[in-house]
Amino acid sequence: MLAEIQKQLAINEIMTEKQLVKQLNTSVDALTPMMTLLIKRGLVEKVVSGNCAGSCGCVSASVQAYRWLGSAYKTMPLNISCY
Repeated sequence: MLAEIQKQLAINEIMTEKQLVKQLNTSVDALTPMMTLLIKRGLVEKVVSGNCAGSCGCVSASVQAYRWLGSAYKTMPLNISCY
């Protein structure tokens, strides 16, 4: 599922938590640790918008989304020599 998350974010660049859960047919509880791992690896950043925590029901409720940073992520090339 980690590869599918990366694929979806690479295609869409930014997706809300709700969109990811629906697209991947999973739960927020299953998604959260994987997103934490991708954030730690520097592939994704968490974006929170809105001015309200959402408890009042207003339209400015906080929305959590994730932005793909994978293209900016540099991996170390492997130097494999064949003798």
